[in-house]
Amino acid sequence: MRRVRGDQHVLITLFSGGLLLAPHLGSIAPGEAAVLLFGLFVGSLAPDADATDAAIFHTQIRSLSGTSRRIVNGAAKVLPLFGYLIRYGEYYPAAGLCWLLSGGRLRAGHRGILHSLLGILLITVLSGVYLIVVLFLIGRTPDHLLACALAGFAVGAFLHLAEDSCTPAGIAWFYPVSRWRMRGRLRAGGRGDHRPRLFATALGCSMWGCLLLQHRLGAPTETMVHLSVFLFCLLWTFFYFATRS
Repeated sequence: MRRVRGDQHVLITLFSGGLLLAPHLGSIAPGEAAVLLFGLFVGSLAPDADATDAAIFHTQIRSLSGTSRRIVNGAAKVLPLFGYLIRYGEYYPAAGLCWLLSGGRLRAGHRGILHSLLGILLITVLSGVYLIVVLFLIGRTPDHLLACALAGFAVGAFLHLAEDSCTPAGIAWFYPVSRWRMRGRLRAGGRGDHRPRLFATALGCSMWGCLLLQHRLGAPTETMVHLSVFLFCLLWTFFYFATRS
């Protein structure tokens, strides 16, 4: 069964986060917004570190074009660093512990521990610990930007799981406690299924629409916050039910 391709995860996640972030751009520093989006970017690919062919091990995200390709592939230069850190410093120890505690019943594999709520918590906390160690080694003190990066990372990983829940392989959200999987019928890696691309386009148009309404036409911030959340929930609900058939 095919997985949602890396470029689709990236576009859907970045536009989802951008839609929610759009009304707040006037109240947060550019650096904070950039760190949040970078965290979203890495998080959108992080759960696939349990697969050797994952996009997080490459310095380019294929199938993108234009400005989005230049921006995303510029940030992608550091993806392998995070990919190998998550795979060998977080995934394998966690999978090994699950194997040990289950008496060998739970083995390492794709869409296992990393594709669960516990996995999101685990890789977010451990990545934060590793980053804090690195900052201290180079003589820097962790600040609120680290929290922004980890928040974006966790949201990106969560949205990755939400997208994979729409595919036939599905997601066991409560693994290893429960191996029941939420599944859909989206074969996004195959030819002819344009639903992920259409969904990403709808999210992107909604994001730019919110930015235009607020920063060009002067719509109140509170109104735009409500509108962005409404559009986010509406589009994700529509996508979820559209992939059930």
